[in-house]
Order: sequence, then C-alpha cells, then structure tokens
Amino acid sequence: MRVSYWIAGAMLALSGCSSLQQSLQAPTASVNSVKVMPGNGLNVRFLVGLHVKNPNFIPLPVHGVNYAVSLSGQEVVTGNSQNQPTIPAHGEQDIEIEAVANLVNGLTLANALLANPLQQTVPYNVKASIDVGALLPNIPVQKSGSVNLTTGELK
Repeated sequence: MRVSYWIAGAMLALSGCSSLQQSLQAPTASVNSVKVMPGNGLNVRFLVGLHVKNPNFIPLPVHGVNYAVSLSGQEVVTGNSQNQPTIPAHGEQDIEIEAVANLVNGLTLANALLANPLQQTVPYNVKASIDVGALLPNIPVQKSGSVNLTTGELK
C-alpha cells in the first residue's frame, strides 16, 4: 500500500516538473561589450559583457558560461566562468566575464598587433553558452564585428 502512494507521489512530482519545463520560455542573450584590459606581463586580458533577458516567472540562476573569443581570426581565449548572478524573473541582467589569454595565444596576438601599431580596430568573434540549469537548454550567444582596442567600442 505504501509503495503505491510513493509511486503516485513520484509520478505527480514528475508530471509537475514536465509541465513547468513546457511553460518555460528560452531566455535570450546578446554580447554588449568586448574590452581589451591592461595585462599583467605577457597576459592579455578581456572583459566580455553579456546581457541576458529572462521572460519567465521564475528567476534563473546562471551556473556557468562557456566562452571563446577570437581577434583577427585567431582564437585567443577559451574558458568557463562560474559564480554569475541570477537572472530575475521577468527581468534582465548583465554578466561580465573576465578572460585571460594563455601565453602562446597572447604572444601570437601581441605579435599581430605589434606588426601594425597604428591599427585601432580589429575584427572579433565571441561565442558563449550560458548554463541556466536543467530546466532549460543552454543559451547560445554569438557576435562578430570589430572592436576598438583603445575604447572597447563595438561596431
């Protein structure tokens, strides 16, 4: 008898989870800034800004962001950022990711930039995937354009 109550309770909980998942809408995200930051030694640092919109009635915790940044056609940074803010219900939130290029990629990028020291803008590409938990699939983000190396302004 108790087993049937347990099974009925589990089925009710699972049906509640599936109806919750069906009523959730996919959040949207966009890249709103890419800045080259002062480095430490040979490290090249970037600050990538993402803007996430949550159309749902529940807040969405950001568990992590996988990212890759390319400049002048060369992938210079890949990684994962943890400890991001929760996106409020029916709200928006900016997320900033600080990324550091590894030594080899940093040297290659520095070489390319030093070859043309008057160049102020370079093409960039940012790809990211935002993990908001098991209820929704990861949010893909991609943006390409050019970035001013002095101001961080995107074009």
